[in-house]
Amino acid sequence: MTASTPSAAPPPPAFAKASRNHYRAAMLAAAKHLRISADHLAGLAAECAVKAILIDFLGSRLDASNKPEHPEVKYLDRSRKKPQWTNKHGHLPELWEHLTAVAHRRRGGGSSALFTQLIWENPFAGWDVADRYCDGTAITEADIDRHLEAAYALIAAHEQAGILGARTRA
Repeated sequence: MTASTPSAAPPPPAFAKASRNHYRAAMLAAAKHLRISADHLAGLAAECAVKAILIDFLGSRLDASNKPEHPEVKYLDRSRKKPQWTNKHGHLPELWEHLTAVAHRRRGGGSSALFTQLIWENPFAGWDVADRYCDGTAITEADIDRHLEAAYALIAAHEQAGILGARTRA
């Protein structure tokens, strides 16, 4: 019997690449009229794009467990039975509030100005990742279109900020 070797630490999340992958899959699902999958994947694409923006351009970072967080901003985590304050970035729709808070804190041009154009209204305000378990009747084509459009805008904003060279980390 041989001793087990410790497994290597998992690679950090590739939020930008994941956002593009989920977006492409959402578009394929939408084209096949798979509303539940299209909406779910559009939300995941947007969530990954927001996290990529926060980490790559707005000063957020990965903690020791590869969870995204912002060192200077606290958020009320309502997903728990007893809400508590944290600096960890969670999931949509609350994650949109994180983007809003961080982008507003970093006003002054550059990439922040690019992102503040996106955050006037949260297109995922009523979105819930648990909708992937629904029967699809509550998900309209307008919902899917709105979520796909928002995910695309977030991905495009991330790519534009990269072209402008506004990264905060390597």
